[in-house]
Amino acid sequence: MVRKAMVLLLTGDGYSVTSAASGPEAIHLIQEGLRPELLIMDFHLDEDMNGAEATEGIRRALGYALPVIMLTGNPSGAEIPWITDAPVWLARKPMNSQVLLAALPSLVQLSRATREIKPSPR
Repeated sequence: MVRKAMVLLLTGDGYSVTSAASGPEAIHLIQEGLRPELLIMDFHLDEDMNGAEATEGIRRALGYALPVIMLTGNPSGAEIPWITDAPVWLARKPMNSQVLLAALPSLVQLSRATREIKPSPR
């Protein structure tokens, strides 16, 4: 339900949104050609992987980093993805929708700029 509400919020504000129900599904979408400008990821996904692991898998599949907003109900227990080429924001759920919408234009602009920068070697 939270994912559907997020999609409605973002599409209602004019953003193109693709959602995935799991980390492996998100990575598969990237492998199939999806090129997002930003990730909004829940830390607690499923038993297969958490949001940090999914984000790292997406970064590897893309070949470049992109800004990430990692949502969690328990920030003290959340891991931060190991990505050095783009910002990762850790936000407590529920995130204020006005704050989220205010942050997105700058993060999308940053994402477009970082695609032009060669990623650091891994």
